[in-house]
Amino acid sequence: MYVGPGFRDSRLSTYAIFADGIPDEYSGHPILQHLFVEPERLDEARQQVREKGSMLNTMFSEAVKEHKKTKGGK
Repeated sequence: MYVGPGFRDSRLSTYAIFADGIPDEYSGHPILQHLFVEPERLDEARQQVREKGSMLNTMFSEAVKEHKKTKGGK
């Protein structure tokens, strides 16, 4: 399950479930790969995304920044 930010120009949508685990195009990504969790960890992951300074919160913020940078600030 993906707990990162949703991006309209990709198949990433917050809380999307990927039956086969992390999709290949994201499995080696230095930021996005960390935003995939097992569905049974959803409650814990949601809490961590909201917790300032946690790994998931940091990765969420970095994903947003990277997306803005690669999409020309849009």
